[in-house]
Order: sequence, then structure tokens, then C-alpha cells
Amino acid sequence: MTEMQSPKQRQNDDEIDLVELILELWKGKMLILAFVIACFCLGFAYTKMVPVTYSVTSHYIVDLYPDEAFKLCDKGALRDKDCLEEKTLAMFSSFLPQWSVDSKAKEVGLSVKHSHRAVADYSLDLGVANNHLTQSILEEAKESLAIINGLDVDLRSTETVAKKLLSAKRMIYLIEVKKKQVLTLATPVVQKKSPKVALILVISVLLGGMLGVFAVLMKKFVAELKSRS
Repeated sequence: MTEMQSPKQRQNDDEIDLVELILELWKGKMLILAFVIACFCLGFAYTKMVPVTYSVTSHYIVDLYPDEAFKLCDKGALRDKDCLEEKTLAMFSSFLPQWSVDSKAKEVGLSVKHSHRAVADYSLDLGVANNHLTQSILEEAKESLAIINGLDVDLRSTETVAKKLLSAKRMIYLIEVKKKQVLTLATPVVQKKSPKVALILVISVLLGGMLGVFAVLMKKFVAELKSRS
């Protein structure tokens, strides 16, 4: 009948196993280092092979809402501001189809493979699109004003037409006199998006270390199997 090991004996055995494991890993340090270097080189090569991607972002504030947005978001006496912004930015995006809109972050963005253009060029693109949208809203307001002025006096005196007349005059005043535009856009910011070189190299080193440790332990396991046979 075998005697049960005391807790102290089991603790000593665990300590011995841990010491043996550390010694074995120390003996195989060159193999572990070789795996680390190999994985680091592969990770570094990957960062050089993958094309660099940049993100261009610009924060915005909506200053004017087109009449078309009001029509699409009409809820009687209430106006859904989120809906108005969504429809307005959808109209803005039609002038810049490659740009995306993040309504939560309040920014427009673009992803490019190579950033050879200056920040001023991206500002110009945004400004041109903003100006086109503003001018289209101005023309729409002037057309509405011309149609209303062509109506009979009795029709112009109705509440609905009076509101449309006031809205058209207000829009014309804001754009032509106050020089307002649909959006106020911040200066674009160009940032490197990928590859994340530091992160890739750190992961490569950790992976190399794990593979190296696994190789050392497998080598020991195979050697013990051969010694027993």
C-alpha cells in the first residue's frame, strides 16, 4: 500500500518541476531566440509589403438644412434634427461619392492608399462640394420664391404659402447676405491608418517566443520518448 504524499512533499515536487522547466527553457534559449528573430523578420517584411493606407477626416457642423430635407423629415409640428442632418449629409455626399459620413463622430472621412496630396487639396475638395450644395439650395429657394410671386394674391395669403415664402426669403438672405454655407468644415486631418508597424512587430515577437517555447518542450518530450524506448 503506497503512502500518500504530504502537502509539503507535493509542494517540493512542484518546485522541482518548475525549476526543471526553467532550466530546460534556458538550455533552449538559442532555439527560442531563433524563433523570435524569424518571426520578427517575417513581421517586418509584412509591414513593408502591405500598402500603406491613410485616413482623411474632417469634422463638420450643419448650419443650413435644405428644403428637401424638411420635406423628407416632416413630422408635423416636430422636426427630427437627426433626420435633417442625415438627409443634408446624404445630399453633400452625392458631390463626394468616395467620402463617407460618420454621424456619431460628426465627421466626413476618406481612405486613400497613398497620401501624395496636400491637406489643402482635400480642403479644396470639401469646399467645392459644400459650395455646390449651397448653390443648389440657393437656386431652389429662388425658384420657390419665383413660383410663389407668380401666384394669385389670395393664394399667397394662405398660411402654407406664407411659410414657404418666408422660408425661401430666409434661405436667400442667409446665403447671399450672411454668406452662410450648408456645412462648416474643419481643416482635414491626414493620419496613417495601416499597417500598424509597432503592433505587428510586438505580436511577431510574442508569437516567436511562444513557438520557441513550444519547440523546446516538444524537443524534450521527443528525447524522453526515445530514452524510454
